[in-house]
Amino acid sequence: MIVELSSAGRGPEDDLVPSRQIQANHPVFPLGGSSNPGQSKPEPRLCSHHGGCLTTFAGKTREYTIKTIKSGAERGFVTKLDEDYFQVIPEHIDLVNTIADLYRRVYPERAKRNPKLTTKRVLKSLSNPRTILELMIFEDLLVGYGVFPRLDFGMTSTRAILAEHVQEGGGTYLLERAISLHKKEGERWGKPLRDGFLMTQRCESIRSLEKLQDRGIIGKIQPINEPFDAKGAGLLFEAHVQMRINSRSIELTGRSRRELTEVGYNENLEIPREGTRRWEIFQQIVSRPPEGAGINLFDGDTLYVRFIIPKSEPQLR
Repeated sequence: MIVELSSAGRGPEDDLVPSRQIQANHPVFPLGGSSNPGQSKPEPRLCSHHGGCLTTFAGKTREYTIKTIKSGAERGFVTKLDEDYFQVIPEHIDLVNTIADLYRRVYPERAKRNPKLTTKRVLKSLSNPRTILELMIFEDLLVGYGVFPRLDFGMTSTRAILAEHVQEGGGTYLLERAISLHKKEGERWGKPLRDGFLMTQRCESIRSLEKLQDRGIIGKIQPINEPFDAKGAGLLFEAHVQMRINSRSIELTGRSRRELTEVGYNENLEIPREGTRRWEIFQQIVSRPPEGAGINLFDGDTLYVRFIIPKSEPQLR
C-alpha cells in the first residue's frame, strides 16, 4: 500500500499509486483523516497485531497494559520511499491505522488544519528500522503510544496520550522502558546507547525527562541543565536533519524554527502556574537567549532536547 503525500516527484504509476486512486476494497491508510471531519469517530481499539510482549503499568489511578512491538533491524513499520511517499508494510496496516487514529484524537485541530502533514509526521515516525513501539492500553482501548527509533546519533522519542490519561505517568514509563530495551540491544550489537532526543513545545515533556533524571535513568538534559556542548551541538544538527518535518533551520539553543507552522502549535499546550518547576521550564523554553531558547510557540517553533544516557543499566520497573 502506497500513501502519497504530494503530487510532486511522482514516479511511474505502476510503482507508486496515488492513494486517492486506490480502489475502495484496497486497505488504504487514510491520507487526510475522516472524509467527514464533523463526524465522531469510534475510539481506536487494540488491533490484533501478532507478536510483541505484554506488561502492566500501575498509573496513579488506573492500571494499563503496555504492548511492546519491535520493528526489527532491517526495516520499520512503514517504508519511506522518498520525502512524499511511504509504503505501509502489509502486516502492519491495522497497526499503523490504529496509531494514526489515536494521533488524530490527541491532536484533532492539527489533523483538520493540515491532514497531509499530520499523516507525514505519523508515517515518518514509524519508518525507521530498530524502532520500539509501545502501545498503552486501558480496557482494551488504545489510549496512548510511544515511538522510539534507534538512529545513528541515538534514540528519539515521540509520545501521544489522550488527555484523560496524561496525568497517570504512562508517558514517562514508556520512555523509561524504551531506554532500557534500546540499551540492552545496543550492548548486544556492541553499539552502546549514549544519547536521546525529543522535540517539544511543552514543559511536561521535559518534566518527564527530569523524573527519569532524578532516578538515574538519564543524565544531563541539554539545553535545560546546561547549553549544548560541542558534542551535543554536533548531535543536534544531525538529529535535526533526520527528525525534522517542516523546519526552516535549527539554532544552537535547540530552537527549530517554524517546525510546526503548517500544522499549528500544540493544541494541548497549557501555560503553567507561576512559581512551579513547570513555570521555570516554560521560561527557559520561551525566553530569549541567553536566558532561554527563544521559542516562539505560536509561530510553530519547537525545542530539540538532548538527554544523555549513562553507562549503568537502569532497572526497569
